[in-house]
Amino acid sequence: MASIMSPGVYVKEVSSGVKPIAGVGTSTGAFVGIAEKGVIGEAVLVTNWSQFVKEFGTFISNGYLAYAVYSFFAEGGTTCYVVRAAPDGADSSDITIRNGGDTDDAITITATSEGMWGDRINILIEDPSDETLDANEFFDLTVEYREASETEYESMEVFDGISIGNIEEKINDVSTFITAVDSDQRPANGSYPLTDGDDGSGAVDFIDKTNKKKGLYAFDKVDDINIVAIPDIAGLREIILDCLNYCKQRKDCFFIADPPIGLEPTDIIDFKQGTGAYAGNAFNNSYGALYYPWVSISDPVTRTKMDIPPSGAVAGTYAHTDSTRGVHKAPAGISEGYLDSVIGIERIITKGEHDQLHPKAINVIRSFPGSGICIWGALTLSADAEWKYINIRRLFLFLGESIDEASQWVVFEPNTPALWGNVIRNITAFLLRTWRDGALFGNSPEEAFFVKVDAENNPPEVRDAGQLIIEVGVAPVKPAEFVIIKISQKTLSK
Repeated sequence: MASIMSPGVYVKEVSSGVKPIAGVGTSTGAFVGIAEKGVIGEAVLVTNWSQFVKEFGTFISNGYLAYAVYSFFAEGGTTCYVVRAAPDGADSSDITIRNGGDTDDAITITATSEGMWGDRINILIEDPSDETLDANEFFDLTVEYREASETEYESMEVFDGISIGNIEEKINDVSTFITAVDSDQRPANGSYPLTDGDDGSGAVDFIDKTNKKKGLYAFDKVDDINIVAIPDIAGLREIILDCLNYCKQRKDCFFIADPPIGLEPTDIIDFKQGTGAYAGNAFNNSYGALYYPWVSISDPVTRTKMDIPPSGAVAGTYAHTDSTRGVHKAPAGISEGYLDSVIGIERIITKGEHDQLHPKAINVIRSFPGSGICIWGALTLSADAEWKYINIRRLFLFLGESIDEASQWVVFEPNTPALWGNVIRNITAFLLRTWRDGALFGNSPEEAFFVKVDAENNPPEVRDAGQLIIEVGVAPVKPAEFVIIKISQKTLSK
């Protein structure tokens, strides 16, 4: 502010200390799996099914990723990140097109991503449609493509007036299907199919624990993922344990685990507990949940009934429940838990069988006459009763991340009672909104939460260490799992 040297009115901006806390998102999905095409080992933002098809292709017989993402959007999900995983040896289709003479100069056309899908690309070279251009230097290039179920090519992209010096500029980063390398010679007219695409062979590394760059660890660069699913690892216990630990380490996302197909109720208990045929470490982690059995859909390709892992549909249910009711609402029941996109379940679970599965923290998908197919459980895989429910674990992820992101301004501020008061006001305002949304239990804010920042939890030795201790306590709303109705006879008096 300018020095006050003469009479007048001087305006000075003063911070109010109010730093509103905006709740972070909770409904962004994160999928890893085998896809028909697409970049390998990089997280790609996908906001609708059409975009997924453009980036990663359509349904394939050797992977459940496309089915899971399709179910996610069908159940109400709106945003997800997708990572394509592939075995070693995957390679892109290509073709070298010469000018028809003896020269070695040629243009090389390569599919944009690895896989045999590229062998369904055809390149058509023709004289330029613009007759003012010299056909010895200029040409038109058409990218033709056919789906796996088709025999005829369809024109997908047309690049007019390409010269031998600008093919990279015209095509690369523009075409969805190909990239090109310049040549000093105009390619000869003709039709040129791409060949030698390879999907790779051997085991697929869905995690990449060693390099921590691809697979699940590709999400390290993405801050806003919330719901993680890898449908292609259904039943692979060791990989599921890795996924649960990954979410636990991040502390901002939740994993949906899929069991093997065809399990009896006694088998799924062994699978969860790590006993019997599935001897090993038990699932004991509040950052994940297990759903059983597989669900049935109408295959969009064959129009026949097909069983798929439930994680895609469940993830969509999480996202839809978050947007309509809030993250504090358990994603289960005849309303929020209803699965719109499924037509059946792999196995009908009886009430007696459910009585055995529920205490083992196995979330059962059941079919009810008149209500349809519904998710009928909201339990995490934790043995700790404090983190028993999915909605409570996810609510605390939401609260913790929201407060953390909105409190960065506090770092390096003078650690005084004035700062403490600002922190208390900001967090209290946020929790007050959360309570009013129905996420916290209590008839008053005092019953629902507290925020403590004072000299008691910030004594001199704490302040000397450069620390500010903020204690926040909340009373989360627990779901009404067991509704007990007591009916008795009433005796009428004369």
